[in-house]
Amino acid sequence: MSADAEKVAGELRAQLPEPHGPVLPGDRHRLLREHLMNEIHQAQAQAQDKARGEKAPAAIRPRRNRAWYAVPVGMVAAGALAFTFLAGPGGTGGDTGYHLSAAPVVKVEVGSANGVGALMENVAERASQGPAARVGVNQFVYVRSHYSNMQAEGDGPFKLKTYYREAWTSQNPDKVRSRLKQPGDDIIWSAPRDGDEGLAEWNRNHTYAALEKLPTEPGALLKKLRADAAYSGSSDQNLFEYVAGLIDENILPPETGAAIYRAAAKIPGVVALDRAQDGDGRPGVALARTDERDHERKELVFDANSYDYLGMRAYLVRNTELGKKGTVTEMQAVLDRGVVDSRDETPKK
Repeated sequence: MSADAEKVAGELRAQLPEPHGPVLPGDRHRLLREHLMNEIHQAQAQAQDKARGEKAPAAIRPRRNRAWYAVPVGMVAAGALAFTFLAGPGGTGGDTGYHLSAAPVVKVEVGSANGVGALMENVAERASQGPAARVGVNQFVYVRSHYSNMQAEGDGPFKLKTYYREAWTSQNPDKVRSRLKQPGDDIIWSAPRDGDEGLAEWNRNHTYAALEKLPTEPGALLKKLRADAAYSGSSDQNLFEYVAGLIDENILPPETGAAIYRAAAKIPGVVALDRAQDGDGRPGVALARTDERDHERKELVFDANSYDYLGMRAYLVRNTELGKKGTVTEMQAVLDRGVVDSRDETPKK
């Protein structure tokens, strides 16, 4: 890396959250990570052009976050989201704390496009057999996960930050009262402000009732999902990330879930993997896609026998400024799901 690129990396690294600070999956750290990569590439290109005596190119516009499926990026950038912190750093309740460790390096398995159809048909069949949940408009979908994401630590190499995360997703489409709890953060999201119709529509689209109304023919559903995902870009990777976001912290109606998995099999560039692991190291099989922009592959991991969704894992498929080939950048293991009456409850065992 050139001296200019090193300087840019150092400056942007300082903007990433400190290890003790709040970290939301898909939140500002990931926007900054992508911005960091763009700035590094720009600095490298400018250094090369300068060495050749050429005029430096115009500044590269950082691309919109590919994986922020929790809320539309533009809404956050514009300050359209209101929230209340229930606890700051050091807050208590549930599983607390986190640990930083060197990111593991995994073997980059060879995927098969030919195996996608059979894999996702098995997953879809399993989803269709699940019991239909009764989710009322004033209830919450609760999901508890073990989560890891890439974290800056001073001037040293990036580390993997691992912690437990709990989410209560409101089913009221007009009063967003969802809650997120993880080490250092306990946040209540408020209703969209007047005029924030894009965010209000996003919330309505992700309730159990709205999911029940989606088309169940895979081709028609894929077209609908692509349109819904357009707020973050029109690429196939944006679509894949959007589908992943429907799966990981949600409860899907059986018929809709089966259709979503069959539609996911039709996304260009997806491959099937016979060997994969979720964020807790549980083995499984996976549907995966590689983001051509930063050479990161994301796996949606399913149990190899039951075909239940286990979680996800993301890692680099080639050497980049973020790490060498196989470096894990993000992991999740879903540990519990259920429907509760308030954002202070967890599902009864």
